[in-house]
Amino acid sequence: MTTTSRLDIDALVTALANTCTPLPQARMLPAAVYTADEILALEYRALFARGWLPVACVEDFPAKGSFVTCEIANACILVVRDTAGALQAFHNVCRHRGARLVTEARGQLRSAIACPYHAWRYGLDGRLLSAPQMDVAGQGETLALAGLPLVTQAGFVFVKLEGEAGAPPALPDLSRHGLERLRSVRKLDYTVECNWKIVCQNYSECYHCPGVHPQLHRLSDLSGEGFEDEPGYNGGPMRLRPGFDTLSVSGRSDWARLGPDTASAPGLIHYYLVYPNLMLGIHPDYLLTHRVWPHSSARSRVDCELFVLPQTADARGFDAGDVLDFWDLTNRQDWALCERVQAGVSSLGYRPGPYHPSERCVHAFDRRYAQWLRSALREAS
Repeated sequence: MTTTSRLDIDALVTALANTCTPLPQARMLPAAVYTADEILALEYRALFARGWLPVACVEDFPAKGSFVTCEIANACILVVRDTAGALQAFHNVCRHRGARLVTEARGQLRSAIACPYHAWRYGLDGRLLSAPQMDVAGQGETLALAGLPLVTQAGFVFVKLEGEAGAPPALPDLSRHGLERLRSVRKLDYTVECNWKIVCQNYSECYHCPGVHPQLHRLSDLSGEGFEDEPGYNGGPMRLRPGFDTLSVSGRSDWARLGPDTASAPGLIHYYLVYPNLMLGIHPDYLLTHRVWPHSSARSRVDCELFVLPQTADARGFDAGDVLDFWDLTNRQDWALCERVQAGVSSLGYRPGPYHPSERCVHAFDRRYAQWLRSALREAS
């Protein structure tokens, strides 16, 4: 075994088995999954590379030539809308000497993807168009950019780094929310000094909310209503307290609502964690997403994005500050906690603790992860 040779595999597998037991008896994940570079390398190779990654949104590509890049581990993904209007995904690597083709996070290409090193040019569909002073006639397909499987669902663009497309991402039923209609109005980006899984766990519970997020506790009943635990995601709703319209500094909103309230579900906020790293907060009048990307075993990047209906974004005097200020404060409170957890799990004193009954979403995420890691360790041995 090469990727985990410095770990006590037997002890790790036993600890993972303790996470997989029913909630009342379960124990949280062992320290190695947050601290060991060998585990992160395995995650890169066997979890992120083989799963559907939420790299962008369909509305990021308004015209032919619109592009987005996304980095994960040692891969960089380029997604572009081609001349036929279809979305294409490629490794962002020239087929000549391997130079990075596009360095910007997003933007607009004209008619081709050009390598800045030797000026090889590729069509927006990835075919090689020209290579200066080289005869590449008939090699447009064989020297094309390396393509990647891509699917769109509920307005999101998912890409796979390895393997065939296979089954699409397993998302909750989002049809009633009409997320594909939404427009992005603001992004908040953070670097958090913790393992990516700690961000996912923190998102998945509100046991900490009354003491840490008084602004959230004032507006929302944090007890939760219902629980969905599926192979590709988990989550559940929470209800706004009477007299409030949304989660924001004021708790008031005149924004267009994403969907009609029903008698059984007025003022609900639906929270989902789509494995491995996409978090959805579907509010009555907006969508807030978080995507967490590992940079190292103890550092992550979190991309937070706010979406509203077009009529809201186009309304005279539209200002997202009331919502953004609320969530920037909430996010920063959470990141401080996540960094405390990373410090703790990295110390000699850490022992996996029990789950609170309200941490069923955390347990669902941890259990799925533990099951995956046990299988990955067997495969790597």
